[in-house]
Amino acid sequence: MLPETPDRAPNTPNEWGILVILSFFFGLFLLLELAREFSIEKLSVPFFLISWVILLVIHEAGHALMAHLVGWRVERIAIGSGRVRMERRILGVPVEFRTLPLSGYVVPRPRDLHVPRLKQCLIFAAGPGIELLLIALIALVVGPDRLLTASGQPGMIALQTFCVAAVFGAGFNLIPFPHADGKGGVSWSDGLGMILCWRTSDETYRQWRDGEPPRSGESE
Repeated sequence: MLPETPDRAPNTPNEWGILVILSFFFGLFLLLELAREFSIEKLSVPFFLISWVILLVIHEAGHALMAHLVGWRVERIAIGSGRVRMERRILGVPVEFRTLPLSGYVVPRPRDLHVPRLKQCLIFAAGPGIELLLIALIALVVGPDRLLTASGQPGMIALQTFCVAAVFGAGFNLIPFPHADGKGGVSWSDGLGMILCWRTSDETYRQWRDGEPPRSGESE
């Protein structure tokens, strides 16, 4: 996504306690379920969780790459939500790694006012687009039939699960819906951003270019 997501992390002992307890029992139940009558197919559960984190990074990288290709600045990339746990500069861009690797955002900014709506639409589309492109590439390499056939090989199960997670992530992000950004404003999903960016005024893009915050969601 491009608009910012809520960045409030648990900030009281009670909230952290609840998070730790829930995470512990979720992990425990997951391990018990995997161990009970274990079958190789059950590996798809941890593979899905790992794939989701990998795809989150790829998704946000897709937004940032497209912003660079259309000539926009990328001011910040956030991987995850909640409190910032680590920050690094990657290719000159500040990248924040946050507490919960469930969602993320990219903060781009236009350098000029040449077809800004088209450029923003492309930036929104690049996140889910790169996930769908990966599915197509995997299907091309291993073959669609093999990708859609049940397998007992861990490597193939991992690839199949990765594709399922990519379909789910891309499909969810393409659903047009607004959501609170945690700072009193409203952000757009990629799907909604691809629609509403065409209604953004020239003045809004001018203000955004000049360093003022955009009136609506930025881009996901």
